[in-house]
Amino acid sequence: MSVHRDASRNPVTATAAELLLEQQQRLCQATNRLFGWLMLGQWVFAIGVALWISPFTWVGTSRATHPHVWTAIFLGGLITSLPMALAFRKTKATSTRYVIATAQMLMSGLLIHLSGGRIESHFHVFGSLACLASYRDWRVLLVASAVTTADHYLRGMYWPQSVYGTLNPSVMRSLEHFGWVMFEIIFLIIASLRSQDEMRGIANREAQLLSAYADVERQVNERTVALSYAKGMAEAANRAKSDFLANMSHEIRTPMTAIVGYAEILVNDASVVDDPGQRVSALQTIQRNGNHLLQIINDILDLSKIEAGKLAVESIDCSPQAIVEDVLSLMRVRSHGKGLLLKATYETAVPVKMRSDPTRMRQILVNLVENAIKFTEIGSVELFIRLMTGASPKLEIDVVDTGVGMSPTQQQRLFQPFSQADSSTTRKFGGTGLGLTISRKFAELMGGDLCIAATTKGVGTRFRLTLSTGPLDGVETVMPNHWAATESADPRCSPTMPPAKVLAGYRLLLAEDGPDNQRLISFILKRVGAEVVVVENGKLAVEAAQLANEQQQPFHVILMDMQMPVMDGYVAAARLRAENYAGSIVALTANAMSSDRSKCLAAGCDAYATKPIDRRQLIALIASQIARKPVAVTE
Repeated sequence: MSVHRDASRNPVTATAAELLLEQQQRLCQATNRLFGWLMLGQWVFAIGVALWISPFTWVGTSRATHPHVWTAIFLGGLITSLPMALAFRKTKATSTRYVIATAQMLMSGLLIHLSGGRIESHFHVFGSLACLASYRDWRVLLVASAVTTADHYLRGMYWPQSVYGTLNPSVMRSLEHFGWVMFEIIFLIIASLRSQDEMRGIANREAQLLSAYADVERQVNERTVALSYAKGMAEAANRAKSDFLANMSHEIRTPMTAIVGYAEILVNDASVVDDPGQRVSALQTIQRNGNHLLQIINDILDLSKIEAGKLAVESIDCSPQAIVEDVLSLMRVRSHGKGLLLKATYETAVPVKMRSDPTRMRQILVNLVENAIKFTEIGSVELFIRLMTGASPKLEIDVVDTGVGMSPTQQQRLFQPFSQADSSTTRKFGGTGLGLTISRKFAELMGGDLCIAATTKGVGTRFRLTLSTGPLDGVETVMPNHWAATESADPRCSPTMPPAKVLAGYRLLLAEDGPDNQRLISFILKRVGAEVVVVENGKLAVEAAQLANEQQQPFHVILMDMQMPVMDGYVAAARLRAENYAGSIVALTANAMSSDRSKCLAAGCDAYATKPIDRRQLIALIASQIARKPVAVTE
């Protein structure tokens, strides 16, 4: 159990080696003393065994002390004396434990002899081996096993009665004994090696702790500088947060001013209401600023969820080309408004489908393309898409613009929360500076990354988005000009405008406690032909669904708000399912986290839609539920 010293090792390693050696020496000293007392106890016990089993021998009418008694006294004393002396006088010597191991196994052989080879006394051998494992030295175990094996073999050949209690033992008994000894030795050696590893780990940790303590004095001398630096960083962070709050206040108040102002005009100015052109313009302004305000709120919520570690991404089948084309279609109005060319170039074949989160992928691309358009006055915005094959295939998308570009200092600030390239960027172009921070976090959660591949001040910027595709075994990869249009595995991959009157002839139950939402959702659904029944809480929804079934006029879909008075949507959905209601139930909720979706589905809902309502997605979702669970309506 020696520890090799190496002067070339680093101080922590050398200290760990010294600590390990100290641990081993303390362990051996303690174990040596333990065996010293154990040997003495075994000697006394051996004498007792001899006196108890065969105290006297008879020759005619005379008797004499049995030879076993003298054997126990003198041979036992001979076996015990040397290891006891070494155990208390040379506790650090390596040879001490080998002498103790040899003596311990000889004492086992003596006890077996004194008992007349009783099978029970053979267990002392195995107990002795287990005790010797306390040294945590596999070599001690090998010495002990060699001694006991030689003892059994020699006595089994020349004096079998002393070890087996019979004159004609089978040769196999010695082999069997050897086999059982080796069986135990193997496991004890494994345990000893593992124990040494644990001791080595403890020594390493102690060495690291001592090294840390040694660093404290040095760190004290550097503390003034560190505190000064930390203070500067805290002040900078505070200024950045203050700038962010001021910017956020501006970003929120600007659309709110337009929304409140134009709403007031529509309420109070009859000339605007009577003029269709002005009325439509005012409503479009309200809608545009409302969407902008919603995007700001979503960014803030996404960032807070990311920082709290509560935002998860999905991994479902989706079409990368469909998502790219959807983003281009969405952004083309803005690019054409500035006279910019917007297009996508596929540099390699791409998979027909990949495992990713289509919503977050679209959100990242929209942010990148929107920024590229915002910071580009002349030229183009182009997407370059390629598949990087290998053990872990990746989809790379470069968003390249011919805009203002960035300096190295601006690049360093770009992906930090609450900041844009610089304050002039905020004043000139607007924005909160959260989009790229959130997009990078999303990309990392989706097994990829988002970075600046290249940028030149006054020339343009290339952002590179990398996303994991998941396994592509058996997935077809094609160039987009050979793409076969297929329906996406998830409706969010390629949302389309539902045709007019798509829900004609279908009966829907809307459970919603907000009067404004009741009117809005009913209006949307009635415009596409649906017959809508409105109730204001979950209890009324359950009663209406039961009554409709009894009248053989079941609802095709129930839209269930999850936060309602009297009975909420979770309880109502569970109640309906408990009563074997088989119709489709779609949850409506303002809670958009994945855990909320799981909670709705666990309550018995078939699908999940978030507020504020997206008209196209809601109608498409209802249509898909009707197709999945058709209901026959009695005329």
